[in-house]
Amino acid sequence: MEATTARSSAAKARRGGVKFILLHHGGCPAGGFHYRIDTDGCIHAELDDSERGQHPRSIAVVVDGDFDTAAPSGAQLDALRELLLKLKLRFPMAELGAHRQVRGGAETTCPGRRFPMKALAEWSRTGLVSERDAVLRRDFESQYSQI
Repeated sequence: MEATTARSSAAKARRGGVKFILLHHGGCPAGGFHYRIDTDGCIHAELDDSERGQHPRSIAVVVDGDFDTAAPSGAQLDALRELLLKLKLRFPMAELGAHRQVRGGAETTCPGRRFPMKALAEWSRTGLVSERDAVLRRDFESQYSQI
Protein backbone atom coordinates (compact mmCIF):
# COMPACT_ATOMS: atom_id res chain seq x y z
CA MET A 1 0.00 0.00 0.00
CA GLU A 2 2.91 2.34 0.69
CA ALA A 3 4.10 2.23 -2.95
CA THR A 4 0.57 3.01 -4.12
CA THR A 5 0.38 6.03 -1.79
CA ALA A 6 3.75 7.33 -2.95
CA ARG A 7 2.81 6.88 -6.59
CA SER A 8 -0.58 8.55 -6.00
CA SER A 9 0.90 11.61 -4.30
CA ALA A 10 3.22 12.12 -7.28
CA ALA A 11 0.37 11.87 -9.81
CA LYS A 12 -1.12 14.96 -11.40
CA ALA A 13 -4.63 16.06 -10.57
CA ARG A 14 -7.25 15.36 -13.22
CA ARG A 15 -8.43 18.30 -15.28
CA GLY A 16 -12.11 18.16 -16.16
CA GLY A 17 -14.66 15.47 -15.51
CA VAL A 18 -14.42 11.78 -16.32
CA LYS A 19 -15.52 11.20 -19.90
CA PHE A 20 -14.28 7.63 -20.48
CA ILE A 21 -13.60 4.39 -18.66
CA LEU A 22 -10.79 2.86 -20.71
CA LEU A 23 -9.97 -0.84 -20.59
CA HIS A 24 -6.42 -2.20 -20.89
CA HIS A 25 -4.80 -5.62 -20.61
CA GLY A 26 -1.72 -6.63 -18.69
CA GLY A 27 0.30 -6.70 -21.91
CA CYS A 28 -0.10 -2.90 -22.17
CA PRO A 29 3.30 -1.35 -21.46
CA ALA A 30 1.92 1.95 -20.21
CA GLY A 31 1.13 2.62 -16.55
CA GLY A 32 -1.17 5.10 -14.87
CA PHE A 33 -4.02 2.71 -14.11
CA HIS A 34 -6.71 3.54 -11.56
CA TYR A 35 -7.78 -0.08 -11.06
CA ARG A 36 -6.23 -3.48 -11.66
CA ILE A 37 -8.16 -6.75 -11.86
CA ASP A 38 -5.86 -9.66 -11.13
CA THR A 39 -6.14 -13.16 -12.56
CA ASP A 40 -8.32 -14.28 -9.62
CA GLY A 41 -10.79 -11.45 -10.21
CA CYS A 42 -9.68 -9.31 -7.24
CA ILE A 43 -9.95 -5.57 -7.82
CA HIS A 44 -7.06 -3.39 -6.64
CA ALA A 45 -7.12 0.42 -6.57
CA GLU A 46 -3.87 1.92 -7.87
CA LEU A 47 -4.66 5.60 -8.37
CA ASP A 48 -7.33 7.73 -6.78
CA ASP A 49 -10.18 8.52 -9.18
CA SER A 50 -9.39 12.23 -8.80
CA GLU A 51 -5.88 11.76 -10.24
CA ARG A 52 -4.93 11.83 -13.88
CA GLY A 53 -3.83 8.44 -15.14
CA GLN A 54 -2.62 7.39 -18.55
CA HIS A 55 -5.19 9.44 -20.47
CA PRO A 56 -6.83 12.71 -19.49
CA ARG A 57 -10.51 12.66 -18.52
CA SER A 58 -10.53 8.88 -18.15
CA ILE A 59 -10.49 6.17 -15.55
CA ALA A 60 -8.06 3.44 -16.60
CA VAL A 61 -8.82 -0.19 -15.74
CA VAL A 62 -6.23 -2.88 -16.47
CA VAL A 63 -7.17 -6.56 -16.49
CA ASP A 64 -4.12 -8.77 -15.88
CA GLY A 65 -3.29 -11.07 -18.77
CA ASP A 66 -2.33 -10.93 -22.41
CA PHE A 67 -5.63 -11.02 -24.25
CA ASP A 68 -4.05 -11.20 -27.66
CA THR A 69 -3.37 -14.87 -26.85
CA ALA A 70 -6.11 -15.87 -24.38
CA ALA A 71 -9.48 -14.60 -23.20
CA PRO A 72 -9.96 -13.19 -19.69
CA SER A 73 -11.36 -15.56 -17.06
CA GLY A 74 -14.97 -15.56 -15.95
CA ALA A 75 -13.84 -14.26 -12.54
CA GLN A 76 -12.09 -11.32 -14.22
CA LEU A 77 -15.12 -10.47 -16.35
CA ASP A 78 -17.46 -10.70 -13.32
CA ALA A 79 -15.16 -8.40 -11.34
CA LEU A 80 -14.92 -6.02 -14.29
CA ARG A 81 -18.73 -5.79 -14.56
CA GLU A 82 -18.93 -5.15 -10.80
CA LEU A 83 -16.32 -2.39 -11.05
CA LEU A 84 -17.97 -0.84 -14.12
CA LEU A 85 -21.28 -0.67 -12.24
CA LYS A 86 -19.62 1.17 -9.33
CA LEU A 87 -17.88 3.55 -11.72
CA LYS A 88 -21.11 4.18 -13.66
CA LEU A 89 -22.81 5.13 -10.39
CA ARG A 90 -20.02 7.65 -9.68
CA PHE A 91 -19.57 8.87 -13.25
CA PRO A 92 -22.96 8.44 -14.98
CA MET A 93 -21.92 10.18 -18.20
CA ALA A 94 -18.68 8.21 -18.67
CA GLU A 95 -18.55 5.97 -21.72
CA LEU A 96 -16.77 2.64 -21.93
CA GLY A 97 -13.88 2.39 -24.35
CA ALA A 98 -10.82 0.36 -25.28
CA HIS A 99 -7.27 1.69 -25.07
CA ARG A 100 -6.87 0.98 -28.79
CA GLN A 101 -9.54 3.62 -29.49
CA VAL A 102 -7.39 6.41 -27.99
CA ARG A 103 -3.94 5.10 -28.81
CA GLY A 104 -2.52 8.56 -29.58
CA GLY A 105 -0.54 7.64 -32.67
CA ALA A 106 0.83 4.30 -31.45
CA GLU A 107 -0.70 1.13 -32.86
CA THR A 108 -2.05 -1.20 -30.20
CA THR A 109 -4.58 -4.02 -29.90
CA CYS A 110 -5.10 -3.25 -26.19
CA PRO A 111 -7.10 -4.68 -24.43
CA GLY A 112 -6.35 -7.52 -26.83
CA ARG A 113 -7.82 -9.41 -29.76
CA ARG A 114 -9.44 -12.05 -27.51
CA PHE A 115 -10.90 -9.51 -25.08
CA PRO A 116 -14.73 -9.42 -25.45
CA MET A 117 -14.84 -5.65 -26.00
CA LYS A 118 -17.82 -5.71 -28.37
CA ALA A 119 -19.94 -7.71 -25.89
CA LEU A 120 -18.90 -5.49 -22.96
CA ALA A 121 -19.67 -2.34 -24.95
CA GLU A 122 -23.14 -3.66 -25.76
CA TRP A 123 -23.72 -4.59 -22.10
CA SER A 124 -22.51 -1.11 -21.12
CA ARG A 125 -25.13 0.52 -23.34
CA THR A 126 -27.99 -1.71 -22.17
CA GLY A 127 -27.48 -4.00 -19.16
CA LEU A 128 -25.13 -1.72 -17.24
CA VAL A 129 -27.55 1.20 -17.43
CA SER A 130 -30.41 -1.05 -16.28
CA GLU A 131 -28.33 -2.37 -13.38
CA ARG A 132 -27.29 1.17 -12.40
CA ASP A 133 -30.91 2.33 -12.45
CA ALA A 134 -32.00 -0.66 -10.33
CA VAL A 135 -29.35 0.17 -7.70
CA LEU A 136 -30.42 3.82 -7.65
CA ARG A 137 -34.09 2.86 -7.38
CA ARG A 138 -33.36 0.38 -4.56
CA ASP A 139 -31.27 2.97 -2.66
CA PHE A 140 -33.94 5.63 -3.11
CA GLU A 141 -36.72 3.31 -1.93
CA SER A 142 -34.74 2.14 1.10
CA GLN A 143 -34.07 5.74 2.16
CA TYR A 144 -37.62 6.94 1.79
CA SER A 145 -39.42 3.86 3.05
CA GLN A 146 -38.17 4.75 6.53
CA ILE A 147 -39.95 8.14 6.58
